[in-house]
Amino acid sequence: MNERIDNPAVQPAPPGPAAPAPRCQWPAPRWRIGAVAALLGAAAAIGYGFLRSEEPTEDLARFQGEWQLAVPAGDDEQDTPAAAQLKPVIVRIHGDRWIYIANGNEQRRYAITLRPDTDPKEIDLIQLTANDQPLLQQWPPPPQPVTIRGIYAFERNRAKVATSIGNEPRPTSFAATDGVTVWLLERRR
Repeated sequence: MNERIDNPAVQPAPPGPAAPAPRCQWPAPRWRIGAVAALLGAAAAIGYGFLRSEEPTEDLARFQGEWQLAVPAGDDEQDTPAAAQLKPVIVRIHGDRWIYIANGNEQRRYAITLRPDTDPKEIDLIQLTANDQPLLQQWPPPPQPVTIRGIYAFERNRAKVATSIGNEPRPTSFAATDGVTVWLLERRR
């Protein structure tokens, strides 16, 4: 229905002063959008820092679960799982407890203390009695907790731990030497 209307009464308005164009409120200048986004991002990051719960260490969370215990087959610090000798021992780490399990039975239990901010990262295992109290070494006096001092490192689903016992100094590398035992932990679950 395209009809042409030739009505002289309907004439276009005479040209006059142009009406001001309506002011557009959107979009805002790009710098404003960027500034608002940056402020929101900074506020979210600061809020996350205040609201997140404190964890003992991220490394302690990585240790959680069951591990197959192995010892390196040689003196090479880069031993691979294939070159390691598996032991019939499982290490179960739950919370801050390190538990050795052999033949399905708990053998020894330790409390874990990690110091991930050191280089190399340090671990202390304090042996516990059946009622979760530190086992005390009586000789030489004074009595003190039986502590295994060591270092540790993670490699994907594997952990390497080098330890010394008694009054021996803490190891500084993962080389097996007199007084230093190196353990490889392969994650089971």
